[in-house]
Amino acid sequence: MVQALEVALFGFLVLANLSLGLYFSFRKRNIAADSSATRNEVFLASRMLKTLPLAASSVASLFSSTGLVGFPAHNYAYGWHISWAYLTPLVLIPLATHIFVPVLYRLRITSIFEASTET
Repeated sequence: MVQALEVALFGFLVLANLSLGLYFSFRKRNIAADSSATRNEVFLASRMLKTLPLAASSVASLFSSTGLVGFPAHNYAYGWHISWAYLTPLVLIPLATHIFVPVLYRLRITSIFEASTET
């Protein structure tokens, strides 16, 4: 019974993600695929996102799937001493939200690498 529930939940999540992707791909079909409006909308979210989603995205990009699987295994095998790493997002998200993202927003750049090449 548990396995059937897991398969059903997995199938639901896959269908939900697929339907969201299809909805947003067909929603803006009237804009040409190579126009700068589409690139700006897709890549930069039309520069309309607030700082919290941008900061959370930046922090989430620091985590890997290996780390998400490896941390619990390491805790089980060697103890909880590595759990201090779990506190890092609690410090990084407010720091990124209130300091780094507003600066990057005002500079109107698309990545931190672009900021390092500006002269």
